[in-house]
Amino acid sequence: MKLKSILISTLVWSVFAITMIVFFIIFFVLWIISMPFDRKHYFTQWLTWCWCSFYAKAYPFWQIEFINKFRLIKGKACVAVSNHQSLLDIIVLFHLYPYFIWVSKLENFKAPILGQVMRINRYISLVRNNSKTFPKMFENISKALKQGRTVMIFPEGTRSLTGDIGRFKEGAFKAAIENKVPIIPIVVDGTGRAIPKEGMLIKGRTKITVKVLDPIPYEQFPSYEPAVLKEYVKEIIQKELNKILENK
Repeated sequence: MKLKSILISTLVWSVFAITMIVFFIIFFVLWIISMPFDRKHYFTQWLTWCWCSFYAKAYPFWQIEFINKFRLIKGKACVAVSNHQSLLDIIVLFHLYPYFIWVSKLENFKAPILGQVMRINRYISLVRNNSKTFPKMFENISKALKQGRTVMIFPEGTRSLTGDIGRFKEGAFKAAIENKVPIIPIVVDGTGRAIPKEGMLIKGRTKITVKVLDPIPYEQFPSYEPAVLKEYVKEIIQKELNKILENK
């Protein structure tokens, strides 16, 4: 059984590597062509959405269920937050909405291909454990929100080893409070079983659920203290995750 997993994983990662190069060439050409008239990079962000959606659909053993995906509205500024189980989270979350502005650790911006795509799409870098860089990060988040964009953040800051939700950091909630925009909680389940944090083996048939919860308007925040708000939102996501797990 393990040999089968190794063979499947080798095939999948090989296809991923080849198609990533092909998509990047198309991406780069589109960027060059659209640069003079597409200052906000809508074309390259749209292609990135197609790119990730291809991976979400191409693997035949992932059964991905999207619930309430249309609660994310194009042109309406908000901060979207999700629990984080796997690298696969990014791929399946992209399938929700084509115009996320991601907040991601600086190390990802240095990765080959991925880093170039993130910089061209104007995603926002985060230098972890360096509070001197936080003002610039929050300034960039505010700029994106003023443009009517959806800013996507994993409040845990890293993938979960067990699937359990870890401690939330305050950044996403501070940004929502300062910019007076709603928070949209998102629950992801199954990605950690499909591609665990430790190891490269891709599991077989896996059901993945992505559910967009009701927006929390700024006026209905239970507190305007990030430390309190993060716990409130974490509890909402945890309760919904528990319901999903109970029904499996």
